Amino acid sequence: MNNDTLLSPPTSSPSLLTALLNNTPSYLTAHPILLIVALLLLSLASTRYLSSRSTSPSRPSNGSPIPIPAVSYFVPLLGHLPNMAYDAAAFTRNLRDIYRGQGAYSLNFGGTVHNIIFAPALATSMLNQPNANAEAETVFKSLMGRVFGWPVVAESEGYDAFLAPLNALYVNFSSREPLGEMVGRTAERVKAMIGEFVTGNESQVDQTLWERFANAEVKRDAKGEEVVEVDLLELVRDWCARAANASIIGSDFMNNFPEFWKDLYEMDRGFLLLATGLPRWLPIPPLTRAHLARKRMLDSLEVFERAVDKHGDGKDAGAEWRGLDDVGPVVKGRLELYRKYGISMRARAATELALMWAANANSNSLVFWMLERVYADKALLALLRGEIAPYARPAQPSSDFGMPELPRLEVLDVEGICSSCPLLKSCYIECLRVDTASWSLKIVKEDFVLAPRDKEAQTWLLRKGQFAHVAHDLHNTDPNVFEHPDVWKPDRHVKYDEDGKAVGADFGSMRPYGGGGHMCKGRQFAYKECMMFVAAIIAMWDVDAVGGGEWKMPKHKKATGVYNTSSPTRVWVKRRQMP
Repeated sequence: MNNDTLLSPPTSSPSLLTALLNNTPSYLTAHPILLIVALLLLSLASTRYLSSRSTSPSRPSNGSPIPIPAVSYFVPLLGHLPNMAYDAAAFTRNLRDIYRGQGAYSLNFGGTVHNIIFAPALATSMLNQPNANAEAETVFKSLMGRVFGWPVVAESEGYDAFLAPLNALYVNFSSREPLGEMVGRTAERVKAMIGEFVTGNESQVDQTLWERFANAEVKRDAKGEEVVEVDLLELVRDWCARAANASIIGSDFMNNFPEFWKDLYEMDRGFLLLATGLPRWLPIPPLTRAHLARKRMLDSLEVFERAVDKHGDGKDAGAEWRGLDDVGPVVKGRLELYRKYGISMRARAATELALMWAANANSNSLVFWMLERVYADKALLALLRGEIAPYARPAQPSSDFGMPELPRLEVLDVEGICSSCPLLKSCYIECLRVDTASWSLKIVKEDFVLAPRDKEAQTWLLRKGQFAHVAHDLHNTDPNVFEHPDVWKPDRHVKYDEDGKAVGADFGSMRPYGGGGHMCKGRQFAYKECMMFVAAIIAMWDVDAVGGGEWKMPKHKKATGVYNTSSPTRVWVKRRQMP
């Protein structure tokens, strides 16, 4: 063989590569499943490559604003939606650890850009952006229609005109005097109702509504003592609702529509489905139940609104509405606005439904988690009982007839509980950290630069049409901020003086109520009611695991703010032996 032969191109049989290239199309045509798989893999690889090319640089750019780093994805059109559907918590937390240096990252949901912000400095800047840059009103308006039933199409202009004075009204009634009135009325109801947290009555006819909803059953423990077995979640949520809501919507409404709060929690279970705008006829049971529950609540609230309207004109609203004078200042104050802006009865009902949901869905569930955490730790329970003793004091009334009277809550000093019980407040804050997963959402209206206060820090460019989420739970579960973040530590937020004495508890860098102009208007009332509810219950009642066994903490289930649970929450409840 000479050199000419070696250098000359082949002229006989084709190479292996040429044969593969020539035969592959016919082979794949003969095997369509393999063709589909090949095209799918090619599509995924191409999407991953193209999306990774759009990823912003992770290194600083000498202070010049750059887009928030984009996370690459595989699935075209859907983007990161499959990741969120599979395990949103694990997915977002893993990305937090990857993009820790940036404090934010962006995801693609069906072709739209969603900026996820978790660094406190950036979160504060985002929450305080003026509406010209980013606003949440569009989101709220959508939720008012899709979730709460406001006739947005028919009354869009009325809603837009009504919103600003309504928010101003909320701010006014969150001030000291109206807030104090609502808290005081709630405290009086708690003192009156806490003795019947459970009654021990075997017949449902003789039980309270909250016991019936909790499927209360009278049992005997190992000592032969009577206990009441209940679903703690249902018991706590309904008891709290009936203790708190009379100061908001009045006692007549609560008496006339006793099933309302059962429907409220049914709607809450389908909240996220309602928010998508999915129609009722789709065969999704939680969605159907949520639609039906909302319909019943809106019908009830419309009856209430007509009665309040008559009462406001000095007319007789009917025999079942004789006590409308005790309707709370927030609801009363809205009547003038409803009339001024021509708000229909159905829209008024939707507004009250949104208020009732905001006042109950999260705070009442948070009381449940606080009680779960406290009763699971008997040493903590003892410490808290000692701390609250001067401010939530039970007493055993004397009796002249030989039969001992039931204990009652003699003292319930809400201000003392809130200002002088740092361990209890720390438990409240720790439950907000561990047992909630709230995000704040805004829509970017104009291109703007998101900048923290640190002048040397990197700034980020957000584009018109994008979405911005402040992911509070990503900060609250960050191991770089909170040691062992998955562990519930009751004294984590307690502050001490130089002598080691507990002097208070604070939120630190946490922002559980959002911030800026959209900070939760009812946060002070929610805080005070949670603190008084927990103090009253632990002062008067013992709660143990069914059978006296080991306490099993329920698993979290995603909800709108405070976690729900699908785990069993059956417990034994009995009266505490008075000290």
